[in-house]
Amino acid sequence: MPCLGVRRQIADDQARKCGIAGLLRVGDGLLDQIGKLDEGNFKKGHDSLHNSVDEALLLKRKSEEVLFYLNERCIYLVGMMGSGKSTVAKILAEVLGYSFFDSDKLVEQAVGMPSVAQIFKVHSEAFFRDNESSVLRDLSSMRRLVVATGGGAVIRPVNWKYMKKGLSVWLDVPLDALARRIAQVGTASRPLLDQPSSDPYTAAFSKLSMLAEQRGEAYANADARVSLEEIAAKQGHDDVSKLTPTDIAIEALLKIENFVTEHSKPNSTVDDLLPSLHALYSFQQFAPSWNVRGRQSLLRSPSIQQERSFLKQWLQ
Repeated sequence: MPCLGVRRQIADDQARKCGIAGLLRVGDGLLDQIGKLDEGNFKKGHDSLHNSVDEALLLKRKSEEVLFYLNERCIYLVGMMGSGKSTVAKILAEVLGYSFFDSDKLVEQAVGMPSVAQIFKVHSEAFFRDNESSVLRDLSSMRRLVVATGGGAVIRPVNWKYMKKGLSVWLDVPLDALARRIAQVGTASRPLLDQPSSDPYTAAFSKLSMLAEQRGEAYANADARVSLEEIAAKQGHDDVSKLTPTDIAIEALLKIENFVTEHSKPNSTVDDLLPSLHALYSFQQFAPSWNVRGRQSLLRSPSIQQERSFLKQWLQ
């Protein structure tokens, strides 16, 4: 039985989503951005908003394609501290219609302390790890969750036993980028890095390098790897800091799709006909009254789930 904190957070999350139609509110917040534009920045702002809408549409489409193959399995994001797991996990949860959890926050709630740093200080790292494993055990018994795990969750084999009940995704961020992020925001909330230094970047980079060497093989156990360097290269950037969380979330969905399609056994009859349904939709745009076996074809661009359901009914 999941702990009270997990059950309460799920109830809150479902209440928040109640009444929201669809998997993604495309353009959410864009009107606010438009209102803030002056004439001098209008063109730049217009291009930015256009890109945001394009990203949102791509994210929505890809999430629909992935959702069928997930079969309600949970997704666990793993990676070094500061790699953006919580931010990306929230985006994935929103577009997939899943609930989001941060395992560190659940440990804090379970222990009754305000931060991981405080838990380390008052108790110990081992105490924290024990509670972290308990949280992951509880989460692994559930469905339709996206979980942002702590940076060190991968070091215990038992945690992989829990995470392998779902799908795991490694956010692989270059160490220099991580060190810059952490040096900028401070290390007070990161007990393994919180040591006095006159050069926060160098201190962070040194400690991160040591942790990466210790945990590198463990992170590689993940079902999918999302390399920010590879995303940046594809987009023509030489700095991963230019990537948006949406860029990373889209790549995560692509990698998840690759993994689940390689490890699933789809209905070949239905899947082979999906391209034909896409063609049917294209034709129907010009002849919306055209029927198939007396059934009105889909009037809007269908999702993968709708396509498969439509074909299954049509084949019966």
